[in-house]
Amino acid sequence: MDYSKLVNGGLARLKPYQAGKPIEEVQRELGLSDVIKLASNENPLGMSPKAIAAAQQAVVNCHYYPDANGYYLKQALSDKFGYDPACLTLGDGSNELINLIFQCFANPQVNVVLPELSFIVYPMEATVAAAEIRTIPLKDYFIDTKALLEAIDDKTRLVVLANPSNPAGTALDYDTLKDFVSKVPESTLVVIDEAYNEYQTTAYVDTAKWIEEFPNLLVCRTFSKAYGLAGFRIGYMVSNAQIAALINTLRAPFNVNAVAQAAAIAALNDSEHLHKVVQVNNAERERYAAYCKQQGLKMIPSSANFVAVDFARDAQPIYQYLLEHGVIVRPVKGYGLDTILRISIGTPEQNDKLFALLTQYLQENPLK
Repeated sequence: MDYSKLVNGGLARLKPYQAGKPIEEVQRELGLSDVIKLASNENPLGMSPKAIAAAQQAVVNCHYYPDANGYYLKQALSDKFGYDPACLTLGDGSNELINLIFQCFANPQVNVVLPELSFIVYPMEATVAAAEIRTIPLKDYFIDTKALLEAIDDKTRLVVLANPSNPAGTALDYDTLKDFVSKVPESTLVVIDEAYNEYQTTAYVDTAKWIEEFPNLLVCRTFSKAYGLAGFRIGYMVSNAQIAALINTLRAPFNVNAVAQAAAIAALNDSEHLHKVVQVNNAERERYAAYCKQQGLKMIPSSANFVAVDFARDAQPIYQYLLEHGVIVRPVKGYGLDTILRISIGTPEQNDKLFALLTQYLQENPLK
């Protein structure tokens, strides 16, 4: 019996998502003790000490189910950003929220508009829903909002874009983004995935506040990146209250665990740690730009906590060389970017090691 014939939508056409190699796997496979991971866009400075303390305290009561509605976390988000708690949905990372949005709104009768090189989860979810996927080319790795608008018709249910984007790292300026949202028909939902939102260098604009003007806007965020809670898997979505109620109806009970909720509340209230994380990241991002310029490499302009570097040759041998020397980065062949490696920005010491290894490789293997 071929059970793939029984699955829903286009699931049988998909391949499992390939996460970045964990440190333990590389240590085991290559017999290395000193391994650094610059592959999954994690926060190398770790979570706030206040979040660690809150998580440790919350563990004591983990024989009870968590608050299914996340009352205190929603209140903390309301206090910090001014959101109406009725407009908030909590998720097992922003990834689950994206999944819920597609479950709720995508189907074989509608189409979904996505920029080229979108986070691979978006087309995966659209495929499972058997929705038509319209992929719109980028302009020099930036999202082309004019082309996105031209692709929308009366059957377009969702437009999903990440800002900053992944795996490119580019970001639209807020004026361009708001102009785009204002021109999308109200019957088409616009989903902005802001996983890397805190790392932007431009003057901050809270796009979630636009929901009062544009009720078809949904903004997804995560605590996995700048807040350093990747292992806890927690994120949130801001939308109009009706959409939040629909998504919350579909959401599994107790989807966000009690320890994650406690850690997220504490992380939100530690602005000093977040500021340090962003400051270190953005300074090191400038170092990457300077290094690539020195080495004659093209780095795609990044507003995130990673960079995409074009080596103008097959990047797989470079990836393998770094791996064998204890540095894990991310090949992006799955996106058709054979010459590019996506590199998460580490601590200054970790980046020093990467630069030294890359310099050595490039000297020993000059581009012909």
